[in-house]
Amino acid sequence: MKNRAVAVFGGTFDPVHYGHLRAAAEVAERLKVSDFRLLPAGQPPHREGTWADAYHRLAMLELALAPYPDLTVDEREVRRDGPSFMVDTLASIRAQVGDAPILLCLGQDAANGLNRWHRWRELFDLAHLVVMTRPRSRPRYPQDSAEMFRERRVQRTRDLMGQPAGRVRHVEVTQLAISSTDIRRQLAGGRDPRFLLPATVLAYIRKHGLYGCNESVGKKG
Repeated sequence: MKNRAVAVFGGTFDPVHYGHLRAAAEVAERLKVSDFRLLPAGQPPHREGTWADAYHRLAMLELALAPYPDLTVDEREVRRDGPSFMVDTLASIRAQVGDAPILLCLGQDAANGLNRWHRWRELFDLAHLVVMTRPRSRPRYPQDSAEMFRERRVQRTRDLMGQPAGRVRHVEVTQLAISSTDIRRQLAGGRDPRFLLPATVLAYIRKHGLYGCNESVGKKG
């Protein structure tokens, strides 16, 4: 039985790869949600920008998810002007879904630095946090967020479904040694990163010459 919750997995997806997709699939299955959204950042305020423009990253994500109707793309940050603050995004989703549980899915590294996010304490008023952990990832919460994580932590998914927001659940996902940084490096160096990301995404990258790729890679007989 699927839960009525809305799950949101944000990121730059620069580019999207199988590490992102496998984590999303596993968490969606564990949480038993039918509304699982991958949300590409428009203008991420916590980084030095992105390598590909937002419309390219959105297009690549749509291509990657096309075969999987249980995973969808939420375009609101790309369509919104100004920096993409998650607290504003969650407030926008909350206005649409009423009192349904919202599950904000983020990796352990992102959770470790949550106290640097804009108005981070308000996130707990808007959503539950689902921390996607990997076998080699470790929680390293600073003091000002560690207590909140500890007090709000629950062990079962059903503990998230009785209220709209405010709890923390840790879910282990498969460790895939794939990174967007490495894919960009391979493309810029004339190497072929096939099987690290969907073929449709790689074809899009080559068509548009993203990440300094060499379009002749992979075309030899």
